[in-house]
Amino acid sequence: MQLRIKLILMAAIPVGVALICMGITVRHQTMALANEERALVESAYLHSKEAELRQYVELALSTVLRFAGQPSGGAALSEAERQQQAVNAVAQLKFGDDGYFFLYDQRGNLLVNPGQMAVPNVDLCDPNQPAGQIPARLIVDTGLSGGGLVRYDWHKPSSQATVAKLGYVLQVPGWNWVIGTGLYLDDVEQALRRLDERAKQNIAATQQRIYWIAAVCMVLIAAAGVLLNLKDHRISSAKLRRLAQRVVHSQEEERARLARDLHDGVVQVLVSSKFLLETAQLQHTQQASPQQPPVNAALDKGLARLNDALVEIRRVSHGLRPALLDDLGLPAALSLMCEQMGDGAQGTGIAVHFEQTGDALPIPNTHATALYRVAQEAVKNACMHASGASTVVVLLQYVPRMMTLVVQDNGPGFDIHRILSDGSSGIGLRNMRERVDALGGQFQIVSSRVGTRIIATLPLRADAEIDRDAVQPHSRFDSSYAPA
Repeated sequence: MQLRIKLILMAAIPVGVALICMGITVRHQTMALANEERALVESAYLHSKEAELRQYVELALSTVLRFAGQPSGGAALSEAERQQQAVNAVAQLKFGDDGYFFLYDQRGNLLVNPGQMAVPNVDLCDPNQPAGQIPARLIVDTGLSGGGLVRYDWHKPSSQATVAKLGYVLQVPGWNWVIGTGLYLDDVEQALRRLDERAKQNIAATQQRIYWIAAVCMVLIAAAGVLLNLKDHRISSAKLRRLAQRVVHSQEEERARLARDLHDGVVQVLVSSKFLLETAQLQHTQQASPQQPPVNAALDKGLARLNDALVEIRRVSHGLRPALLDDLGLPAALSLMCEQMGDGAQGTGIAVHFEQTGDALPIPNTHATALYRVAQEAVKNACMHASGASTVVVLLQYVPRMMTLVVQDNGPGFDIHRILSDGSSGIGLRNMRERVDALGGQFQIVSSRVGTRIIATLPLRADAEIDRDAVQPHSRFDSSYAPA
């Protein structure tokens, strides 16, 4: 694994773990706060309900106490009559939509008749009914022991549902009755449920935000890694391109130096030797007798081999760095190369032709050298490997802002993928591609049964964009050269 990927993972994983832990912590703390808020709200509701119930029961108790005391003036009423009037008065008392009061004697008997109450469909806790025994006993015991709050589940008339109810009871002094009322807690439960739902929604929204933040952080880290990789890739590519150009430039300088050394050193020594031998041959011919023909034959043979050596050294020197490339330019150098590598010079039976289209433009020396080496390698490969080929055409095209070199033969072609995938072959093709790529150009190989075409395109300016439509100059070739 690359170091940069390791660094990105080392940055992304702690951020992801931190955000997950943050989400869990936020959820836990939010739930704790929600539960505390729920408890506070419930306590506040119950306190308000308790104060409200106490006020209602105290008002109802004051009404009953008016009948418990002997009224002043008028006809005296018996205690039973006063008790009945108190019961009737309590039965007619109401508050809110379905608020009512109940009365029990000390033995737990229900004194108020539900059918005579001001609130219809009232279902009181009747101790004589199975459902009302326990709540009624709880109410009576709490009232006789001094009063207070009573909590139980009971039927609500308005909704016809069984809900939690909070009651408050007091003892009626003298008669030992228990008077009280209650409030249903369904509204409190609804409020608490709304609080719970809002808390869950807030938690979900917070977690969603955290997840979005985590996703954005991951994307930013990944994007930063990609940008750094792209930047490093561009920098590395630029460095490699500059290095390749320097290597090629160094190679060409070394070739030029060797060519100069051969021409100025070895060639001069050989030429001088040839002159001395020719002088010696001339003098010996003038002084020799007819009995010395073998000596003349040896001198002639030595001079012939020396002349062959001179021709070969000049050819090697020219191959290292053609003087025409520096003196007359790329077209002249390509034309001379085609003449030298044709049938007359190489004995391959393949005719090599050079053609040029467009007006020659001044080009950098690096471009001229690269295209010359590509053409040299391509023609050499065609002459050596294109069995059955009879013609090789070298075409140099000048178009606005670019130049294109095409080397086309009419041989049987070859398997490009097999050659390039084989590490022990195709070195010349890879070298050609590297030369062109180093100068920001394009290199293509098209091979079929009717021939092989090598196309190299270079921009004439370093920042010029290559026109892809001008890469393949098909119009300059006969239809028989077109790939299948």
